[in-house]
Amino acid sequence: METLRKRTFRSGRLSGQVVSELERMIAERYPQPGQRLPKEADLAEQFQVSRIVVREAMKILEDRGVVEVSAGRGTFTLTPSPRKVKDVLMRLFKDQPIPSLLEMERMLELRQILEETAAGLAAVRAAPQDLDSMAAALDAMRRGGSESEVIDADLRFHCAVAKATGNHYFEIVIEPLTHTFIQQMKLTNVSNVGLELHDHIFRAIQARNPVAARQAVRRLLKSTLDDIRGVFKVIESKDSA
Repeated sequence: METLRKRTFRSGRLSGQVVSELERMIAERYPQPGQRLPKEADLAEQFQVSRIVVREAMKILEDRGVVEVSAGRGTFTLTPSPRKVKDVLMRLFKDQPIPSLLEMERMLELRQILEETAAGLAAVRAAPQDLDSMAAALDAMRRGGSESEVIDADLRFHCAVAKATGNHYFEIVIEPLTHTFIQQMKLTNVSNVGLELHDHIFRAIQARNPVAARQAVRRLLKSTLDDIRGVFKVIESKDSA
């Protein structure tokens, strides 16, 4: 019988340890969707924890879209849901404190890899409705309005490019990542959304030019990085004054 090696709260909540053990068990012994897991009481005995701990761990796995708990029927494994994956990423990234320059540089590094590829694919695969969505987001950015409206339009543009790839995994990752980064820019008072540079991305995708689309993304993110570094330089000079 498998038991938890360390049953102390100093090494983390017991439910978290049980989650890790359950994920490993599911991967090794229940890899197919729809398989029934052992009963709660059996798992509690196996891991030498209370049924409450097992129940809490199952709730975490259910929130992650790994299992489905059905009253009266049992607990079953699930195929990972894109919506659930996106929700997990949103919880991971949202409500972050004011970030450091290094954190934002790393986020931009990740965004560059993802969004350059997405723009290149969008230039090849975008449907007319995808181009319409990008154009509508750009129009909303041009109109301006409140800060939240401009931020929302900015996010919608990047999500439209991700959707235009025809690969929903880009949407799953890019939406929460971009949402969080835009919010972090707001916290650091970087207000320039780079409308003209966004327009260059759109024009390249519209022209079906993947190389130009990737280059346009690179220019946008370089400009964003320059803006962020400028803000942090001002902050550092104030702190040292």
